[in-house]
Amino acid sequence: MIAFTPIFATADGLTKYPQPLFSIGGFVVNNSMLAAGIATAVVIAVVQVAMRAPKLIPSGMQNFVEWLVESLSDFTEDITGRATMQRGFWYFGGLFVFIFAENILALLPGVGTIGYGQMVDGHFEVTQPFLRGANANVNLTAAYATIFFFMWFYWTIRQLGVGGLLKHIFGSQVTFPSAFVNILFIIIFFVVGWVEVFSVFIVRPIAFTFRLYGNIFGGEYLLDSVYHMNPSIGFITLIPCYFYELLVAFVQAFVFFVLTAVFTGIFTNSDDHPTEAKDGH
Repeated sequence: MIAFTPIFATADGLTKYPQPLFSIGGFVVNNSMLAAGIATAVVIAVVQVAMRAPKLIPSGMQNFVEWLVESLSDFTEDITGRATMQRGFWYFGGLFVFIFAENILALLPGVGTIGYGQMVDGHFEVTQPFLRGANANVNLTAAYATIFFFMWFYWTIRQLGVGGLLKHIFGSQVTFPSAFVNILFIIIFFVVGWVEVFSVFIVRPIAFTFRLYGNIFGGEYLLDSVYHMNPSIGFITLIPCYFYELLVAFVQAFVFFVLTAVFTGIFTNSDDHPTEAKDGH
């Protein structure tokens, strides 16, 4: 049976994980994956419509898209350096746009509220919503973190080389007239370098994964909880919460975008190696 309920609730409460909807040749599609696909289609459609007949002097949607791309690319260049921006803007800019679009889609009426369900205590409740916030799926945020992990290696090695990367992590960044002090700092930087390695391989992927997932899932849980405090006036009490979640949708997309750029720029945007791109790759 298909029906509509006012908010994100299910008969068993808000689930921590997305629910499967159907399978294609053994590949299971869940409601978060479907929401991510819709958000992707919307972003592609907007860009296609905006740039279907580009004008030398842009206006309307073309003007907005070009402004967004230019603003994000300039901001990325300031953080990562020009060379890495040219190689990786497709990732940094695309990451922000897609995460923001997915976050906004999760707040639209019908997401989490329309689907299959059953009668519970004399009223119908959705138990298997057709759509769920894409970033409320820890598998998706883990995929973001994994992709960044590999791209970070590519950009830093492309910019510094293997030797330069190892020197940047383990090498002493200062020199002193005293040989003893220099040796002491070499040891210190070597030890600190292993802390950086631990951060790159363990801490950052976990932090990237659960920061975004926790905030988006927490937002859905907040809306669900506020509604169930008093369902008869739920739509009124949810209004300030929705404005708050709109802010969270932007902030979390921007934070993820900035952190990926900053962690990359720490290595690629410094004075001891070139920042001009030799090519556009």
